[in-house]
Amino acid sequence: MRLLLLIAAIVGVFLIVRTLLRSTGRRTPEKPEQLKQQGAMVRCAHCGVHVPQFEAYRSGNRMYCSRDHALADKRDHNED
Repeated sequence: MRLLLLIAAIVGVFLIVRTLLRSTGRRTPEKPEQLKQQGAMVRCAHCGVHVPQFEAYRSGNRMYCSRDHALADKRDHNED
């Protein structure tokens, strides 16, 4: 009987310690700093992919995800 009480006490202490260690490791997740700095997202006029505004290529009023898409869209519109 004493052995069962001792085992139950050890298991109880183990569970309490494990719970306390896990709870100190959890914090409220913050928005990553990189996402805060990227700013607004814009849509590529050629393919529709969204890219951060500071990385987008501008041609007139239109925004593109890459220089290649800006050129391809310009070619497509000139063919019409």
